[in-house]
Amino acid sequence: MAARLSGIMSSLKNVLGSKEASSSTQEVQDTPQSEEKPVESKTPATSESNELDLVFLMDTTGSMGSYIKSAQQNVVNIVEEIVSSEKADIRFAFIAYRDHPPQEATFITKVHDFTDSARKMREYVLQYGAEGGGDTPEAVATALSEVLKLSFRKNSAKVAIIIADAPPHGLGGSDDGFPNGSPDGVDPIVIAEKMAEAGIVLYCVGCEPALSNTSYAHDFFEGIAEITEGKYLPLTSAKMLPDVIIGGAAEELALQKLQEQVEKDIEALEIKKPDMTEEEMTSVIADKMKRGGVRSKRVEVENIYGDSYDRSNIKSVATSRSLKEVRKKMRKLKQPEMKIGSGRLGTTDLLPSVSKAESEMDTAYVGKMMRRAKKKKGRW
Repeated sequence: MAARLSGIMSSLKNVLGSKEASSSTQEVQDTPQSEEKPVESKTPATSESNELDLVFLMDTTGSMGSYIKSAQQNVVNIVEEIVSSEKADIRFAFIAYRDHPPQEATFITKVHDFTDSARKMREYVLQYGAEGGGDTPEAVATALSEVLKLSFRKNSAKVAIIIADAPPHGLGGSDDGFPNGSPDGVDPIVIAEKMAEAGIVLYCVGCEPALSNTSYAHDFFEGIAEITEGKYLPLTSAKMLPDVIIGGAAEELALQKLQEQVEKDIEALEIKKPDMTEEEMTSVIADKMKRGGVRSKRVEVENIYGDSYDRSNIKSVATSRSLKEVRKKMRKLKQPEMKIGSGRLGTTDLLPSVSKAESEMDTAYVGKMMRRAKKKKGRW
């Protein structure tokens, strides 16, 4: 786990950064900088620019070393790629998290608000190494709650990417120092719902096979991603991190452009045909977009869990209103072995494929945008 965290932190240090930093346990001291320059974009920062506010949440405990290192090494390249390919006005924030005392004595969370400076991003990520952790679960709930306090821009695409190999406290697994949930009372299910209402999309990057070694961990992260209409993306190597981040950013910027039109179409159809079902509405809007030649960008990671994976626990997380309700619904399930191609995970050097492509608009994608619109309005 320590090797994984180093890679991720390295990548994030290049990409992340902030104008202000705060900590749940201690103040983060900024390193003075001279000649600090923001990320340069070919697109002027006007109201018509592609605005993206992207926040990274990273588990910085001992098992995550390789991912921290990858983040530190690749952050600047990631920023430049997004800016150049998407003509984006982009800002990054970074939240490092570990665990609550007495499981962890260093810090719970450390927060760096948004910055457009690639140099600052890298500085902030470089402040962290992989250490500590205590029991298996970490302060995931508290870290997620910090996202809601960040200075998001009103009209930006709002994306949070959490990179983790351990679940939150209170899921019902073993080796949990806080079996009833986060000791500060933060409920990750409630936080995910608030993120959806604020238009913040959550991408959960699961570091495998470590994540699935803990009961319910994968199902939890995929479930809360569904609450925000985001994505769960499994990684088996820190080498995959840059492609996943760049692909996710491109997908969300594209969706942001389409979301406003979908919301207008929903309002028009609700007035014109108030009895229309959601399924019928989805089909009408998708057909309209197809006729207009609208295409969508998508990032996907090869399914390492198999088509026979039982998704009932994922559904339980996505449809519950509290972590307590999740605990009551969770069931011990026998799942298929994770595979890459035809090889069992851990017996092959192959990496899951990461695809970034444009696809014709379909009902599944329109349905996602419709659900996002309804959740933002509090219509669950």
